[in-house]
Amino acid sequence: MGKTVGILGAGIGGLMAGAFLAVNGYQVSVFEKATTVGGSAGWYHRKGRRFPTGATLAFGLEEHGLLQNLLAQLQIELEIENLDHPMDVILKDRKISIYQDTKRWNEELQLAFPEKSKEVQQFWDELTFLGESVHSVTASGVSLPIRHFTDLGKMPQYLITHPLSLLRLGRYASWTVEDLLRKHELASYVPLRSFLNAQLLDAAQTDITEAALLPSSLALTIYRRGSFHVKNGIGQLSQVLADKIRECGGEIYLSSPVSSLRYDNNSKDWHITSKKHSSFYDFVINNTGVSFGPGTSHADHNQSLWGAFRIDAVLHKSVWQKELNEMVLPFAFQIATDSAGEEIKQAIDGPIYITFQQTNNQKGEIIEDEITMTCSVHIHNQVWLSYSKDVYEEKKRQLTNAILTEIEEVVAVREYLQYAIAGTPLTYQRYVGKAGVGGFPLTITNAILKPKSVRSSHPNLYLVGEQSFPGPGTLSAGLSGYHAARIIINNKK
Repeated sequence: MGKTVGILGAGIGGLMAGAFLAVNGYQVSVFEKATTVGGSAGWYHRKGRRFPTGATLAFGLEEHGLLQNLLAQLQIELEIENLDHPMDVILKDRKISIYQDTKRWNEELQLAFPEKSKEVQQFWDELTFLGESVHSVTASGVSLPIRHFTDLGKMPQYLITHPLSLLRLGRYASWTVEDLLRKHELASYVPLRSFLNAQLLDAAQTDITEAALLPSSLALTIYRRGSFHVKNGIGQLSQVLADKIRECGGEIYLSSPVSSLRYDNNSKDWHITSKKHSSFYDFVINNTGVSFGPGTSHADHNQSLWGAFRIDAVLHKSVWQKELNEMVLPFAFQIATDSAGEEIKQAIDGPIYITFQQTNNQKGEIIEDEITMTCSVHIHNQVWLSYSKDVYEEKKRQLTNAILTEIEEVVAVREYLQYAIAGTPLTYQRYVGKAGVGGFPLTITNAILKPKSVRSSHPNLYLVGEQSFPGPGTLSAGLSGYHAARIIINNKK
């Protein structure tokens, strides 16, 4: 019998690790609190409909892309559609359309920022150059911080062919995005600051004043590489990884939250106790972001995470013809809230992120006369956890109405609204096991000086997901899972 691995949490990080380990002969067991796999890249069912739990777009699925390369190694194929125009960012006085095509994007920069068009183009050219370099380093498979030769991946080969690359990147290691704006005399240019802040709070969990330039350069320019719609939703990515684990003899226990994790110093293995199954394992991978004791999660670092308030709604499909001009779906809007009403400003941080997509039933079949709208905003979760039941319900109702009012300024949705479901940090606490979402902000400390390793302080325990290097997002979480699996597999050799 092969070595055994217990994986806590069926998010992308855990599933990616589990799939690589399963195809390499490990006996894999995955424990998930929810009724479906995927975590923030999954779906849930309500009123006979399927709603995304978080992410709706995928990155890294282009030919030889970071995620595509991992799936190819697993012999997994996905039906995907590359989106030429996936999103519009709405500021108080202008709209910026996000395009994949570089020529169209450069033209958009000129149209959207006419007051400083030359400086903005120079800024974006340098940002793109940095993003390309960061992408190349990431593609080498390096896992920070480097604690073992395995963590280098193919970095030594990359350095041989690109000896000056790290030296160039090193110049910017201590820079924030605001520092690059300052270099191009754009630090006081409010429209560009607002645009970048809207993009970064979603991608890096912080704004330009604190976002580390190097990882942010890739996050801000990755749309040129492509953004992808996965047939049946991004939860399908999670599903095929889960299927691969099962195909290789692994087990996935849904609705089975883990109640304890304990290391046995005598037998040198881990004991996992969950609702549906309990056993001993040679290795454990924690993808939940939940602590089971000192050193078992990066949550022990006592850094605060954002909370999320979300609205999942079903609209009549006529909204697509009359208000969305029959755009290719899914399509997203980021609405900056700089000029929003006081009720919104006091309740949330950053933009309102909305995605429109086709409605699916629980089987994944399209419901032809409906459109699904998902909306999410960043909030401070501790406030919501402190409310009494009556105050909580009233605050949830008020914020739902306030957000819908802001959306109405961009897309008239109310007259097409069939129903809406709101979720708060308390909802995440109940169904996911934690109120905080999105991983730690990509500050210079978190991303450059003290990145959070997939290795823990305990023997044969690894930490993956959005709280580990490379950081927030589906793509990054998947990479962290691969890094952990690589360590375990290489240690066997």
